[in-house]
Amino acid sequence: MQNNLFLRRMVIFTEQENVAYDEKFHRGVNIIRGKNSSGKSTIIRFIFYILGGCYGDFVPEALHCKFVMAEVEINGQILTLKRYLEKTEDSSKVNKKTPLYIYYGSMEECKNDRKPEKWQKYGYNTTADRRSFSNVLFEIMDLPEFKADSNITMHQILRLIYLDQESPLSSLFFFEIFDKEIIRETVAELLMGLYNEKLSNAKLTQIQINKRIEEIKQSIKVSREFLPDPTQLSPALILSVISDLTDEIQRITKDVSNLRKGGVTNLKDNSLEYERLQVQVAKLRTNCAQIDDKIALLKADVEDSKYFVTTLEKKISALDRSIATRDYFDKIHLEYCPECLSKIEDNVEEGHCRLCKSSIDNSKGKSQAMRIKLELKFQISESRSLLKINRTTLQELTIKRNMLQGKLNVAQKQYDIAVSNVRSTCDEQIDKLIQNKGYKEGEILQYQTMLEQAEQYDRLVKEFKELKLKKDKLDHCVQVAEFKIKKQRSLIENAITENGVYLLKNDKDRQAEFHNATSFKMDFGQNVAYMTDQHVKLSASSSFYLKMTARFALFLASVQTDTMKYPRLIFSDNMEDKGMEEDRSRNFQSILIKRLADIGNPDYQVIFATSSIAKELDNPEYTIGENYTEENKSLKI
Repeated sequence: MQNNLFLRRMVIFTEQENVAYDEKFHRGVNIIRGKNSSGKSTIIRFIFYILGGCYGDFVPEALHCKFVMAEVEINGQILTLKRYLEKTEDSSKVNKKTPLYIYYGSMEECKNDRKPEKWQKYGYNTTADRRSFSNVLFEIMDLPEFKADSNITMHQILRLIYLDQESPLSSLFFFEIFDKEIIRETVAELLMGLYNEKLSNAKLTQIQINKRIEEIKQSIKVSREFLPDPTQLSPALILSVISDLTDEIQRITKDVSNLRKGGVTNLKDNSLEYERLQVQVAKLRTNCAQIDDKIALLKADVEDSKYFVTTLEKKISALDRSIATRDYFDKIHLEYCPECLSKIEDNVEEGHCRLCKSSIDNSKGKSQAMRIKLELKFQISESRSLLKINRTTLQELTIKRNMLQGKLNVAQKQYDIAVSNVRSTCDEQIDKLIQNKGYKEGEILQYQTMLEQAEQYDRLVKEFKELKLKKDKLDHCVQVAEFKIKKQRSLIENAITENGVYLLKNDKDRQAEFHNATSFKMDFGQNVAYMTDQHVKLSASSSFYLKMTARFALFLASVQTDTMKYPRLIFSDNMEDKGMEEDRSRNFQSILIKRLADIGNPDYQVIFATSSIAKELDNPEYTIGENYTEENKSLKI
């Protein structure tokens, strides 16, 4: 069933509750005609207001009115709506968000029904305990009901149904200062029948599941890092260990009881405590002495290595000085022979002695020195590596020595106390059993803490698996639903394009781009309509024609397409807005009527105002009310 919202009758009352306007509307085309400034646009704005629009800038004549009533038909159900004009203190404007009263029946029925409780009052905004009139009208129109924190109201729906002349040419929607792209896109998808409440909820659930999965992944990762041993993450295994420890505690308790009664136990070690401590102290002393020997050797090695490295570094310095000295003397030349004191000739072949003319090799000494230097550097590198290892080992041994010394000190004190207070074997066995029992009880507490972690880990793993299955199933459902919507969107956009191109091509010969149009697009998010290039520059009248084409193309697509939620209603201000020529306006009216006739679906309603009606349309089949003039305005105040 197609979604419909039709205006059947509208009555406007003055402050004295006299009738200022009363006209019946019909399905099909409803034309409000008259000269400029005769009140045509005021009637259109009253329609916008009574259907739930947020509007308050009425002309002065309209401010003399008290309330407006409208009989509407929504998907076959007859309702009567009433909305008061609550003025501001200076009476210059009307409160945009006044409540709406709804009577479930026709206007004639509500006149005869004097019971005020039959009128139900609904506010503009949804609250936690009160539904708004948008919620009620959405339910009747079979539109999804939005929650209290949503901005999708009846006013937002009407922004794509009411084509006004006050909004900028660049605004596809009825203009608002604080407008949001997401609101426009949601409204468009809702009216095109592409908004799927279940899909929207599924996507929201998807986000929540994905977020929870990531949280669980992180928690599982932390648990694995805290308990790296897989056996520590098994509740069954930990319970088994706790059970074994509990059995051991029971056996120890029984042994203590037997010893106190003078019985025997199955303990293998019957030696006295001071004897055991004596063995322990001796062993620790031996270990300390062995480590001390190793530390002494390592310290000697470290010192030797340091001295060796220092010596090698000095040798390298000596070699550098030797090479520098050789370079210096190579540059000094004798001017006179030391034997005969004759002047030495300068033109001697390079590589020969200036005195005896024998060949010499100055580079041989340098090469030898460089080779020795490289060998010394290699020895220094190896010595430093060995020195680093020895220092690390020395540090580790020192730490180990300190730990052993600490244990030795504790054991020595325990031995001294035990020697000064020698007890019987039985007493010592009892103390040892009680001490062992305490250790076991401490282990149980640790394992119980570990058990909590393991059980939490087990719960997380199970929840992760369940969420993963749920996510996979949800992803598939979302994918299928999105595929269906994508296919449906393509059909609707094709219908919009087809109608848009038809209206453009059949325009009067004013804009060459219109007659050559092959495509037509509406970008609801960006709030624009365009053919191929959305930045092409048009005249003001052609821009208005393009905007009007866009809005009527959407309306015509809804008349053609059963799946759309657009209510098959459109109402428009003056067709001659923004300098539109009269013959161009009349041509648009004619091609619109022809297009509707070609579609052949009678379930629609078009209401528009014009100051230049096409002659073939100026008859009661299409017109509503009188032909208004400045002397005979639409509102009879």
